[in-house]
Amino acid sequence: MSDVATVGPQVGLLLRLAHQRAARSFRDALAPLGIDGRLFGVLSALGRLGPSTQARLIAELDADKSAMLRTVDDLEQRGLAERRVVPGDRRARVIALTASGQECLAAAEETARATSATLFSSIDPDELVILRDTLARFVAEGRAK
Repeated sequence: MSDVATVGPQVGLLLRLAHQRAARSFRDALAPLGIDGRLFGVLSALGRLGPSTQARLIAELDADKSAMLRTVDDLEQRGLAERRVVPGDRRARVIALTASGQECLAAAEETARATSATLFSSIDPDELVILRDTLARFVAEGRAK
């Protein structure tokens, strides 16, 4: 039986290589929509959460504050999201999808499903569920600390 000290570095390297492969595939697949993985991540979060503050998006995506500001600016410049005043607080803003943003998100989600089907076609569906659940547990443990 292998121990964490032996297998851990191998898993770390494989995670990095898997991420690079997936990122390239998604980058290429999303390019015709005029977005990248960074923009897709925020569009997806807004689709899931609804209008959200920048602070909530930062927490949800474990993002850097200045990177999130640039990402929201990019989405706004593309007409995919907009900043809205919070009723009762003139200083506060929420970020919300525009109609174009909702259309782009729907197309991007379909693209993500198709790309995922291709990327993971060599993995048995039951194994893929185990991989997803294992990675989710790994990520949740890191967020809890």
